[in-house]
Amino acid sequence: MTRLVTSDQFVAGIVAVLALKKRTRFWLTDTELDGRFEKAYGDLVSAEQSHDLRPNFSFYVDPYHGDSVCLRDTLTAAKEKELVSFNNPTFRTFDVKLSPERAQQYLKRSPVPTELLEKMVDDYFPA
Repeated sequence: MTRLVTSDQFVAGIVAVLALKKRTRFWLTDTELDGRFEKAYGDLVSAEQSHDLRPNFSFYVDPYHGDSVCLRDTLTAAKEKELVSFNNPTFRTFDVKLSPERAQQYLKRSPVPTELLEKMVDDYFPA
């Protein structure tokens, strides 16, 4: 049975893996974060058939502005759930706030396999 993946679930999975790998602080250019998540999203789309997944969102990065409205909304929701914090309004510093225990809980409930999320983190969110 195909598992639906929401943007909240996808970002929470990425953040959970980052927490477990102790990659908790990122200093990024204005749109670098959007580009990283867009690439990870591309991997998710590529894995639809092999992992029986169906994302119901897109992290399309606007070529003019260089950002993704869907991603920014999802990150704001993640901040409200205390998964991440942003130390300025332009999303330049990104801090992961999940404890390892809470990260494990998110991964257990994630429709995206942990191995796939780990590969995305290793590819697009290096230490």
